[in-house]
Amino acid sequence: MKAVIFDFNGTMFFDTDKHDASWKRFLENLCKRRITQEELDRYNVHGRTNKVILEHFTGTLLSDAHAHELSEQKEAMYRELCLQDRARFHLANGVSAYLDFLKEKGIPRTIATASGKSNLDFYISEFHLARWFDTNRIIYNDGTVRGKPDPDLYLRAANTLGADVKDCLVIEDSPLGTLAAKRAGIGTIFAISPGNHASAFTATAQKVIADFTDPALYAWLDA
Repeated sequence: MKAVIFDFNGTMFFDTDKHDASWKRFLENLCKRRITQEELDRYNVHGRTNKVILEHFTGTLLSDAHAHELSEQKEAMYRELCLQDRARFHLANGVSAYLDFLKEKGIPRTIATASGKSNLDFYISEFHLARWFDTNRIIYNDGTVRGKPDPDLYLRAANTLGADVKDCLVIEDSPLGTLAAKRAGIGTIFAISPGNHASAFTATAQKVIADFTDPALYAWLDA
């Protein structure tokens, strides 16, 4: 059995700038100090759960309820930024065609994202993801899984598809995400890197591609 597991943010939807901008604005207000892009990059916020990020920047252990409240405020800022930039509010190049191909071939597939339920519902609605996915099988941060680079999200995704991890393809955009997939024992890992930062994935991905038009995504199914 072969199956495909997608990260979402920065992979299927190029929104890294929106997350960075909303984190910067929110954390500056919360921490009452300047937050630089270098600081966000150094901590590598992408793929981590919001609770972990908030605790890192505030230096405080947060209750689940308080972390959720703060997280929802930050994500509301993020969604507003997405909707304000309609020209870039679309799935990444080649995603729709690739999903149509997987659906036609009957290849099991799902999404494993560190996003919470409010953002996931936003994506399902705005990008019409039910066209390609059983939305009840999408794996997200429901508070019971550890964020990347821990393997939980990908282990759970493979399990929900009924697939052996070694027979799965994971498509990711972040070093933390590809490391999570490697730790889960995923058989094939592709990294999406439009800027061709292949060196960041040398130890964790078999192939680095620019977008979903790359023929390697299709050839993998016949390998």
